[in-house]
Formats: sequence, C-alpha cells, structure tokens
Amino acid sequence: MDDFLTDLSPAALARAAEENLYAFLPFSHNWEGMEVYAGKDVSWCVTRVAFPTCNVAFHTYLESEQADSAIEKFLNKGRQRNVPLQWCIGHDAQPADLGERLAAHGFTNRGQGVGMAIDLKAINEDVPPPAGLKIIEVKDNKTLKTWAHITSVGFGIPPHAEPAVLEWFKTDLEYKQPIKLYLALLDGKPVATSNYYLGEGVCGIYFVATIPEARNRGVGFAVTQRPLQEARKLGYRVGILQASKMGEPVYRRLGFKEVCKTGSYSWLPESHKAKEQVR
Repeated sequence: MDDFLTDLSPAALARAAEENLYAFLPFSHNWEGMEVYAGKDVSWCVTRVAFPTCNVAFHTYLESEQADSAIEKFLNKGRQRNVPLQWCIGHDAQPADLGERLAAHGFTNRGQGVGMAIDLKAINEDVPPPAGLKIIEVKDNKTLKTWAHITSVGFGIPPHAEPAVLEWFKTDLEYKQPIKLYLALLDGKPVATSNYYLGEGVCGIYFVATIPEARNRGVGFAVTQRPLQEARKLGYRVGILQASKMGEPVYRRLGFKEVCKTGSYSWLPESHKAKEQVR
C-alpha cells in the first residue's frame, strides 16, 4: 500500500490529483493482451476494451519535432485494435501546442476539467442523506452490471459503449486493483454510482454519476461522501477528483478545493463514429 500523503501544500495536492488519475488508468494494471509504452517522452496503453479511458496517453514531454510522429504512432495502435483513444494533458505537458497538434490529427477536445482535493479530516458531514437512500458496495456481477448501466445513463454514455464500461471494471476487480465501486439506491431503485481508487497515497474518486430524474436531491453528495469516509477509516488523509462543471458545486459543498486544471482529447475509429451518428 502507498504511504499516505500528508503534505497538503498546493503543489503536492496538484501532483497527487494528476498521478492518482494516471494510476487509475489500466496502464499499470497488467491486463492480459494490452500493449504498453512507458518512456520519458510519453506513456500510453492500448487494451482490447473499446472505451477511450482504457486506451490512453499521458505524461507527455515530447520535443516539437517528435510530437506528430508520436501522435501518429498512438493513433495507429487505435486503428489496429479498432478502439477509441484518449490523450490526457497535464499541467506541464510538452510541447505547448500539444492540443493543436492532437486536433490536427483528428482528436476532439473534450474540454477542461478541474482537479480538486479535500482534507479527509474536513469532510462536510452536516448534510443528511435523502430519505430512502441506501449506498451499497458492488460485490457481484449482477450488481456490477447495474452499476455500469447507471453510470452510462448518468454520464450519457451511448448504449453501444456500455458493455465496455462493464468490461473495464470487471477486469479491474478480477485483477484485484485497489478499487471499490458504490451503487446508490433511492427507495430501492438504483440511481447513482461512484468509485474510489487508492493510489499515490490518496483516495481518488471517479465515475460519480446520477441519473437525470434523481438529480438535485443530495444523492450525488452522498455517493461521493461515502467512499471518502471509507478511505479515511483506512488512514488516508487526502481525497482527489476531476470535476465537471455540473459536479463542481457539489464537491465544493463537500469541502473540495481546486488544485489544478486538467484537459483531454479523444479519438474515435470510423466504425465508432458511425454508431455515434445513429444514436
């Protein structure tokens, strides 16, 4: 297990927010059949799972004259396996025009997110959960399938990509990654999800999703709070996450504060673009 991060300086929290995210990716999880490149210039992995975050490049420190060939090499891996790709851009990524180069190669800018961190000793626990809410840990394949479906509905992931979400987390659980998945039930109906990933000395919160009809009722707050509390019991001091515009106000109420900006670009094979068009 990682040493718990106790340095709460802005620089340490920003680094933890990025590095936990990268640790959460399949890159270092040793899945069967995956291809991995770990260099000083860039790191990436390409798996058999047709979900962008499972086929991802990051830690980019490329010389300008190397960038286009490195991007094209990664693209070729995606074409060969017919899987979508994602390129994460950290705060110190090089070259400075990496985003423009990715766009020129057919990647789409997914926008900028907010890296946030929280002192787990200062979680807001004054907000009661909604009446009828129950949060359970995912421990069997049936519940995992429900979790993947609710996650997909909450994030607007197209139905054709839902099996890939299920495969991703089923694989990680089989490979005994330091991960736990949570499913929120409101009056017995599954309505929201979250998960934690323990790495780089912190608790990373991911896949916080609430179906549209259950939003603005405190469900997202509660399903984010629960894994943070569980990590605190294990001795962790810091929680991190990557916030969307919709989720950021919820996380601030919990006690999270901004520590960095994050960015990413995605690429789809032609066959996946056709599926997107028929949604």
